[in-house]
Amino acid sequence: MILPAAMIVAGGCAYDWKTGKWRLIHWETTKPAAAPAQPGTAPAAPADGVGFVDAENGAVFYAFDTLAYPRQPVDLVAQLRSAAGLTPIAGATIAFTRGDWVAGRITTDANGVAAMRWTPPEAGNYSFEAGIVAVPNENSRDMLGVKASLLVAARDKALQVVVDLDHTVVDSSFFDVMVSGGKCMADSVEVLGRVSKRYGIIYLTHRPDLLTHKSKSWLADNGYPSGPLLVSEMKDVLEGGKFKSARLAVLRRDSPGVAIGIGDKLSDAQGYLDNGMSAYLIPDYKEKPRDMRALAAEIRALRGQGRLQVVSNWRQIEQGIFSGKKFPPEDFARELEARAARIEAQRTGKPRGD
Repeated sequence: MILPAAMIVAGGCAYDWKTGKWRLIHWETTKPAAAPAQPGTAPAAPADGVGFVDAENGAVFYAFDTLAYPRQPVDLVAQLRSAAGLTPIAGATIAFTRGDWVAGRITTDANGVAAMRWTPPEAGNYSFEAGIVAVPNENSRDMLGVKASLLVAARDKALQVVVDLDHTVVDSSFFDVMVSGGKCMADSVEVLGRVSKRYGIIYLTHRPDLLTHKSKSWLADNGYPSGPLLVSEMKDVLEGGKFKSARLAVLRRDSPGVAIGIGDKLSDAQGYLDNGMSAYLIPDYKEKPRDMRALAAEIRALRGQGRLQVVSNWRQIEQGIFSGKKFPPEDFARELEARAARIEAQRTGKPRGD
């Protein structure tokens, strides 16, 4: 089955971003292992019928990381859905634990959400597990024991850096990550590790909440520094720029120490700049002269150029943060135009002016 690129697959359903609706798809799920995908087709479904979204024992279960202030209450939140159609499951009991300590047991509401208040005693990262300890009926018994991680980052007034995921730390889109795991951007693990010694790290992505578990696992498995992962809802996926700008405004209001943003999209950079932050833009683009010239013009059009650095790699980000080196947008734009001219000259065999 070939699915459009504008779809994300889960629980035997496909979410079409263009229509904003789920539609049922049919996959063979009786085999013990997924069959390899044929060239030009979507990846074969695993034995439980779930495609790109992680599900365990019929449950799509995830918990939300959050920022907090020391000694001020914050909500611990988890959500439970059935892998069959992604319908919310009400009446399940969720336990929030840290090691052997149980912070509380909460019943999911009609939206499958369990939430409780907790107060971090001091600054630090607090790792919780949300676990399904009771289910509303026999049909859901297989879900018992399924767990999801949750991080509360209690930070006082420390400076913080906001980092995008796709084409920023991940050298691909989230579709590639769901299929093959995705590669790390060169030097991003090492540089962010160094940055985390000076700043708090916040991962902000327009990936929807359904991809929370897989996204957290990828960051941890690849050695990225600990930090809360803030995600969107499915309805926000097509409005990545608006979602991020709105979320950044809340972050800046509640955490004035949020000072630097790193991302690949011009909308990322504009969101950082419009919210009074410094920004590092590491553009993702195709080596096509027309695209390169368009990108150069769009970079020049960004507001807040004095707080914007446009870079080609993570080592340049490191130089900017730790050595104060500048990477002016105009320099990057001019180089893009010069490279576009060189590419055209190579194709035609005729010299082109810069």
